[in-house]
Amino acid sequence: MSDKDTHTHIERTEKTGGSTGLAFIVGGLVVAVGVIAWVIYGGADDDVDISIEGVGEAVESASESVGEAAESAAGAAENAAESAAESAESAAEAVESGTENN
Repeated sequence: MSDKDTHTHIERTEKTGGSTGLAFIVGGLVVAVGVIAWVIYGGADDDVDISIEGVGEAVESASESVGEAAESAAGAAENAAESAAESAESAAEAVESGTENN
């Protein structure tokens, strides 16, 4: 008889770490369900009561300050106009006196 050498080679491969995409999808679904549950069952109350005290005094003070600033700006504009008029008059006088001397 002839001698036959028979060898059997079995190779095993394992797939690991290939489910990260699935983990992100499942995690996103869990977060979405949690947010929806919070909104439906434990969300904010519909009865919100907000009161702000002292607003009238603050508005009155602010309006007084704005009025004072407006008066100050008007006074400054009037002073600037008077100063410009005086400068124009003195410039006109200087031009007239310069033309008379020639």
